[in-house]
Amino acid sequence: MTQAPTPPQPAPFPRVFKVAIAIEVLERLAFYGVYINLQVYLVETVGLTVASVGSMLAVFAIFRSWLPVVVGGFADRLGFRASLLIAFSCYTLAYGLLFAGPTLGLAYVAILGMGIGGAFMKPVITGAVRRYSPEGRQTQGFAIFYASVNAGSVIGKSTVYVLRRLLSLRTSLLVGVVGSVLALVTAALLFFEPADDDARDARPREPLFAVVTGYAVALRNVKLTAFLVAVSGYYLLIEQFYQTFPLYFARLAPTLPRELVSLVNPLTIALLQVGVARASKRLDPLLAMTLGVLVGSVSMLAMGVAPGLGGAVASFFLFGVAEMIFSPRFYDFVGAFAPKGKEGLYMGLALAPAGLGGFVGGKLSGALIERFMPKGGAIDALSIWGTYAVIGVGCALVLFGYRATLGRGAQAPG
Repeated sequence: MTQAPTPPQPAPFPRVFKVAIAIEVLERLAFYGVYINLQVYLVETVGLTVASVGSMLAVFAIFRSWLPVVVGGFADRLGFRASLLIAFSCYTLAYGLLFAGPTLGLAYVAILGMGIGGAFMKPVITGAVRRYSPEGRQTQGFAIFYASVNAGSVIGKSTVYVLRRLLSLRTSLLVGVVGSVLALVTAALLFFEPADDDARDARPREPLFAVVTGYAVALRNVKLTAFLVAVSGYYLLIEQFYQTFPLYFARLAPTLPRELVSLVNPLTIALLQVGVARASKRLDPLLAMTLGVLVGSVSMLAMGVAPGLGGAVASFFLFGVAEMIFSPRFYDFVGAFAPKGKEGLYMGLALAPAGLGGFVGGKLSGALIERFMPKGGAIDALSIWGTYAVIGVGCALVLFGYRATLGRGAQAPG
């Protein structure tokens, strides 16, 4: 009796891929561990004004979202390992400055350092996932990558909560320092690009000025530019979980674990991603994104209508649903504008709305907190979160109008 041939086993993920994923977990652990309390720390511990911190977080949104577009070209030329060493040197310095209890000027330096660190790190890790995933396993590679992002968030925020309760808020910032140092050591000792990368990287590369010119050409497409501006309102909403929520919850319910409450979002995505994707896949991209923004608006309203733990949990849960509806269709839609061979450039532009929305959101957050949530005074939660809900509804209406006019000829394949 002839034995059936054993099907070929898929190629394993190489060591360099696994090291890249470990570095991603450490970076997200450090970043989210610091970011969830950054606003509270700068206002309540360092003593900066709410308005100045709002402006700082607005600038940070620009750095975080737009610098990778510019710096990515340099990172590509330096090589993955060198870029990681630069990234985590910047991160370590930035988090160290924050822990030192900075003045306004040093806080801006720290924010810039975090932005530069992320700009060098982000394209490297996603590039490593794409490059080193075995043939036919790229989708699985990116699934592992996204799981590592959520894992880092959960570990970082949980650790920070424990340190804050047992020691102090300032001490909890050491999670950022330690995580970055560990990532720096891991990159220096364990991350080595395979030798055959030399031949691959020897191919001619487009000059940096050509990349800049390419962005200018892309933005001359009115349909694309109008769309990127329209969806910036969605990113204004999502940033409020870091630009408004930490200080809001610290003043409203100082004994409740804001770090753990924020974990409702990644846990919701982990549990419901497949089901929500199936339920929304038949919607065309613009309708799906409009629905996602509307759910996000309801999320904002929940925080204002039900101040306290219940409203906060509902808000993070609902925005998790909004993200699952919005995000996949957003990237598909932007990618559909890209000519063949320019996919990377156009996906770089997908970062622009996050920077614009986060910048406006930071400025608005500072103004709303000063007006409706003064320290020691009454908290008007509905006025703060209701304002964000109205902005979300406005964004959804703009997207609906876009679909009815400019969007008809620019819809991504569904």
